[in-house]
Amino acid sequence: MRNLGHFFSRWQNWLGFILVLIFVTVALAAPLLSPQDPVEPGFFKRIGRSADHVPHPPGEAGLLGTLPGQYDVFHTLVWGTRNALQFGLLVALFSAVVGILFGAIAGYAGGTVNGVMMRIADAFLAFPIIAGVVFLQQLVAISIEAAGGIFLPGKSFSSGPFVEAIGKASLTQILLESIDPLMLSLIVFSWMPYARLVNSMVIGLKNMEFIQATRALGASPFRIVLRHLIPNSISPAVVLAARDVGSVVLLQATLTFIRIGGNSPWGELLASGRNFMLGPGGSLLTYWWVYVPATLAVILFGVSWNLLGDGINDVMSPESFVRVESSSRARRKKEQQDTQARNNPTVNGFAAMVGNNSAFIPNPVLAAARDAIGHRDLESALHAYVHLIDHGRYVNDVIRDLAQIARKFPGEPQVWQVLGDALSHNEEAEDAQRAYARAKK
Repeated sequence: MRNLGHFFSRWQNWLGFILVLIFVTVALAAPLLSPQDPVEPGFFKRIGRSADHVPHPPGEAGLLGTLPGQYDVFHTLVWGTRNALQFGLLVALFSAVVGILFGAIAGYAGGTVNGVMMRIADAFLAFPIIAGVVFLQQLVAISIEAAGGIFLPGKSFSSGPFVEAIGKASLTQILLESIDPLMLSLIVFSWMPYARLVNSMVIGLKNMEFIQATRALGASPFRIVLRHLIPNSISPAVVLAARDVGSVVLLQATLTFIRIGGNSPWGELLASGRNFMLGPGGSLLTYWWVYVPATLAVILFGVSWNLLGDGINDVMSPESFVRVESSSRARRKKEQQDTQARNNPTVNGFAAMVGNNSAFIPNPVLAAARDAIGHRDLESALHAYVHLIDHGRYVNDVIRDLAQIARKFPGEPQVWQVLGDALSHNEEAEDAQRAYARAKK
């Protein structure tokens, strides 16, 4: 809640949040704001004569006017919002997932494996995205035409590329009909920055004490990567993903406008009205509705996600987590924790006895043990305590923790057994024998 308050303390974050909320609302409410044409459903809806190639100004028929051919600008703008949101979120999400996993695995493996994997990422990074998009689409087109089909990536007013199979459709043709080639191309050539960011952070994190403590608890490499390394290194990737949502939509609209590929309704709207951007006498205001609404939509969409990404970056930066609490506030927090422990001793009894604030615990294994107790994972906690006893570290703290747990839960024989081992290590033979006797009972 404190970080949420910090996020909304800046007006830029408010602006980004409100703009994104508006786009999401318009996307969800698109069927209500502008119902589809039952005869020709799609991103474009004709509201006049198709032979009329002069744009009409806003009026009762079209709230934002019409394009050449009498296509409703408002309808395209609304449904283009849904398309942009889906496209941006899917590309950013899949690129982030691929890059994060690739970078985390490479960083944890280290050595030659890390070097080879990151050189692969660098090779992809050196390849221009636009060139990759054209290359992948041409590869798909060649494979389809070689099978006797037809592929037209730039078909106007379509919801995707035009594919016509002759004979039995191949697997490539079936996949192309269900997957946007531009989306696939952007994912293939957009995951590398995520991999580099996460890789550099994982390399710095994997030798830290809390990872060593996790290894001491017997965690597998798969669990360490997924449960500890990725959550602690994902912050920059989240910020990058938020910014990429807007940038990939801008790239989609641009490629659609110049007819390289893509199926952005906003890009199609701009492309279809390009001949009317300059009216009689060179005026930009004569047919303003053919380009102003779509241009503002693209700009505001990109700005909103960039502002949101900046706000998330501000919240997730290390400086935002540094807070100096007054002694009275810390005392109130401690009283609340004690109250919770008294009200629910079964759930919070372990944590209330030994304390669950690892910031004041000098050893990461001891901190991990107490954290496991706080989560009622007695087996992991005892495993960590045994590790400390075997290495002769913080044995007095271990004895104190186990003695408190044993008094509260006298029916746990494993606790008495480990307590006896700790007492034996401290050469307290008499007390150790009593602990072993309780364990046998």
